[in-house]
Amino acid sequence: MSPTAHAQLLGHVVAAGEDLLAALPLRGGLVGGEGAIGVGTVQLWLSRPQLVGGASVAAVPLADVGAGAARERRFGGGLELRLVLSGREVAFATGAGRDAVEGFLRELARAQRTAS
Repeated sequence: MSPTAHAQLLGHVVAAGEDLLAALPLRGGLVGGEGAIGVGTVQLWLSRPQLVGGASVAAVPLADVGAGAARERRFGGGLELRLVLSGREVAFATGAGRDAVEGFLRELARAQRTAS
C-alpha cells in the first residue's frame, strides 16, 4: 500500500474517532494512482484517487456491508475483493496476496459482530 493512500485513510479514520483494524491497497482505475480500503470499528472506509486534487474518502457503516469474497482477477492479475455495500455488489482490484485479503475479510466479519 502506498504510504500516501494509507496515511489518507488512517487520517480520516482517526479523525472520525475510530481505530483502523485492517487495510488493503487498491489498484488505480481510469485515473491511475493507488487507493486503500480499511475496516474501522464502526465503518468501512474507502480512499480513491481523483483526477484533480487529493483522494476522495468515503465511509459506509458496517451494518450496511454484506458478504465479502475474494477471487482471482480475469485480466491484469491480482485479486478482486467483492463486497456487498448497501445491497449492491461492488468489486475492488487489489495487489495484496490471498492471505492478506482473507485476513481483511476475517477482520471485517469480526468488526461487524462487535459493532452490532
